[in-house]
Amino acid sequence: MQTITDLERVAAAHWRGTEEEWLGDWLLRAAGGFTGRANSALPLGEPGLPLDDALTVVSRWYRERGLAPMIAVPVPLDGEVVGEAADPGEADGRGRELDEQLVRRSWPIRQDPAFFMVADLPLAIPAAEIVGGREVLASPEPDDAWAARYHYRGQDHLPSVARQVLTSAQEQSFVSIRDGDEVLAIARLSIANGWAGLTAVEVDPGHRRQGLGVVITAAACAVAERRGISRAFLQVGVDNTPAQALYKRLGFRNSHRYHYRVAPVQR
Repeated sequence: MQTITDLERVAAAHWRGTEEEWLGDWLLRAAGGFTGRANSALPLGEPGLPLDDALTVVSRWYRERGLAPMIAVPVPLDGEVVGEAADPGEADGRGRELDEQLVRRSWPIRQDPAFFMVADLPLAIPAAEIVGGREVLASPEPDDAWAARYHYRGQDHLPSVARQVLTSAQEQSFVSIRDGDEVLAIARLSIANGWAGLTAVEVDPGHRRQGLGVVITAAACAVAERRGISRAFLQVGVDNTPAQALYKRLGFRNSHRYHYRVAPVQR
């Protein structure tokens, strides 16, 4: 059974910073501030230094790059069905202990915790056939139409570094549902370390409540199946209950959760 640390190590290979450096078993990642995952330190073990010294190194590393020092903290689930969770292993105590230590050092939490969800392929609902002139396309690069549909945190225009992050995995496929020239839904499928990762899932607001979220997710996972992949993961906001319900219908289950803690503001 995969531990939380195992899964986080897998995910780190799917959405990478444009600059990465190891501090012991902590992975420091930076990408011009585009997304928390690509601009935070990920503790995958011990940093090889006393915690206060490690935090000093982390803080300096990010501030030298004009970024707020931030640490992703994976923790086990609370109040979930026991059988759904990943094996916490050593990460159980390590994640909770690190979180407690950061609280004591006044590192506030960033208000966007997320669940890490996993599924076995094929999904419970297979990819549906698209009718009515609509088609599913998959490309190894995001074309302009795909990129125009992707609105990370509501941004109208993606920063130039976004394309580097989106193509940072060993392999990726940019999946879309199109009606002529109109892009109705998109998803990014990444493949690394024997896993498929789903990110950048988005449906055109004018075409929501039509089941396209299910279709685009299933279509992306079908691409992974054709490449011989039998396991998939994704991350979804704790407050995004509609998306969680959609993914659970497809067979995804909660593994663990994570949040970010940010260094105190320097005075």
